[in-house]
Amino acid sequence: MPITRPSAPAPGPPARSGARDHTVSIRTGYWFEAVCHKDAYDGPPELLYRVMLDTPEHAVRLIRLQIRTTHPFALTPAEVARALDWADGGGRVQALAALHRGEPAGFSIVLRDGLRPEWRVRPVEHLSLTPTHPCHAAPAQPSVAHG
Repeated sequence: MPITRPSAPAPGPPARSGARDHTVSIRTGYWFEAVCHKDAYDGPPELLYRVMLDTPEHAVRLIRLQIRTTHPFALTPAEVARALDWADGGGRVQALAALHRGEPAGFSIVLRDGLRPEWRVRPVEHLSLTPTHPCHAAPAQPSVAHG
């Protein structure tokens, strides 16, 4: 008994199987920016770094990391003490609390040459597109041979 194959599909746009190739959700994220002000009367600050983070803890951890990697000779002793106090003490805790309440948080220091690096974090709602794994897609319909 010969096996017949289904005929080729008609030309035109491909048929949609109904399976989605992604999921869409609105999520809360934390928009992190590191900027540098040249002086109080300068125009907009220079953008040094920005990224969307998933949790307040990640955001505060990134601020702490960048504070700790600031060259110590660029800071006065008073600014070193203030920066480390924020990174290891109350400033960090207050920033986490503010972010968990849905409020922005940040920190800035003044370098010896007058530059003022500033770290800002604010909660934002953003659209998240997550690819759906091919194994989770709807199964293909088996073709039936007519004889």
